[in-house]
Amino acid sequence: MAVGNKSVTSNLKALVGAFALIGLFCQAAAAQELPPGYPPHGEAAEKADNKREAPSAPSQGGGFAQHLRADSVTQHTITLDGKPFAYKATAGTLPLFGPKGEVAAKMFYVAYQAANAPARPTTFVFNGGPGAASAFLHIAALGPRIVPFAENGAAPVRPVRFVDNPATWLAFTDLVFIDPIGTGYSRATGGGDDKEAAFWGDDKDANSVAAFIRVWLARNGGSLAPVYLAGESYGGLRATILAEKLLDDGLDVRGAVLISPALDFPLLRANQFNILPLTFDLPSLAVAAAELKDGAKTPVEDIAREAETFAETDYLVHVTRGRAPNDAIAARVAKLTGLSPEIVARNQGRAPDHVFFDEFERATNRRLSRYDATVSAPLPMPARSDRFDVILDGASSVLAPAAATYIAQDLAFRTDLDYRLLNDTANRRWAGDKKRTHETSGPELLERARTQNPALKVFIAHGYTDLVTPYALSKYLIGQLRPIDGAAPVELHVYRGGHMMYFRAPSRDALTRDVRRMYETPQR
Repeated sequence: MAVGNKSVTSNLKALVGAFALIGLFCQAAAAQELPPGYPPHGEAAEKADNKREAPSAPSQGGGFAQHLRADSVTQHTITLDGKPFAYKATAGTLPLFGPKGEVAAKMFYVAYQAANAPARPTTFVFNGGPGAASAFLHIAALGPRIVPFAENGAAPVRPVRFVDNPATWLAFTDLVFIDPIGTGYSRATGGGDDKEAAFWGDDKDANSVAAFIRVWLARNGGSLAPVYLAGESYGGLRATILAEKLLDDGLDVRGAVLISPALDFPLLRANQFNILPLTFDLPSLAVAAAELKDGAKTPVEDIAREAETFAETDYLVHVTRGRAPNDAIAARVAKLTGLSPEIVARNQGRAPDHVFFDEFERATNRRLSRYDATVSAPLPMPARSDRFDVILDGASSVLAPAAATYIAQDLAFRTDLDYRLLNDTANRRWAGDKKRTHETSGPELLERARTQNPALKVFIAHGYTDLVTPYALSKYLIGQLRPIDGAAPVELHVYRGGHMMYFRAPSRDALTRDVRRMYETPQR
């Protein structure tokens, strides 16, 4: 559904619960912050040699530098739309400079560019965390080669293999996958958490990624070319910060694709006095309950629409009035969620997501994934001692070695460094200062970016059964955006599946079709 502002339409096991891909609520108390203008352009940013077809000898220098080889450029072909499509892949690093012009870090990336094609937009892609590398979107969703997953998106198909991705976004845009500092092969000079912490925090992170984008565009002759941003989970919030920064820099930012974005952290989790998240979770719980009962053929759109209407009206009024019994509300909630009327009544007519998960676990001795509440895993006894999440842990255990293998073998970039898919230290240090709450507001940043460029396209994608960043929250936030004269409407699209809805092939295909339509729609 399209929503305008006038009508609302490895391992992080310790943090797996709700925030392994969306991070916590605080900024890091970190070392010296890099100024927004770094790295400098010009002489300090030496141009890459795009003629090189294989990695050269290791680069010289202390610390981690000796483990990073020169950029590797390889040529490939894939069949898209029934025709051969040739493209160039570059795997390498760009330097980030400190206040005195010293190399403070090297940021790893993989770029795919169409061969012999007219000028095309470039999309810069990143995952979230904070502390997640781009491998989720790179080799499971948008890249030209991906690891296939089971039909329900629960886990990669064994034996693990790579296949051509007919749903790659390379069909309509060049792609640059970015690993922020501390993830993938991106490292601060000299290594160590203290060095890397200088890049951890909303503004520090965005400054470094913005600097990377500016230099990459300058080196590739695209400083005036159309730019798009694509981020998942916390990466959705990062994209909103970057949109404003890059527009301020004069770049032609045409659009942002936010996949399962975490746009407003305080509204993500309910507590005794923050009751709005109860209403955001209800539609996702209703769809999950229906699919758990009736299978994948369940008409999720109708169920979601019914739950949304109830959540925005009678249920909202009920929970805002306080913890009062209401038999009619309890019966309606029980019908939607599959919870027993007694359980709902015991919770004063409310359906907290943890109650839904606990009751399923008690009845089946299986634990549901918060990333897709239709997928579960059997548990040993006692079940509560196990923090395993079948979606996150199942994917992470495969995507980290798969990414390292693909980068080394297919892209010919070899290094002795470990590929960090999920950096738990970065995640914890991002939230290290408990006195400073996570104040960055994605909706406010979107308003400012859309005011600067009313033609800016914003596309938000969610999975119906995601309980980490439920789609109804984004719907609510879009509805609260102030009208901007002449601004393009914000689009909201919801697909079967969860946080990584693209793990399901039909949802990945649908996402690509919808995003391509957005790219190919002329600007206003």
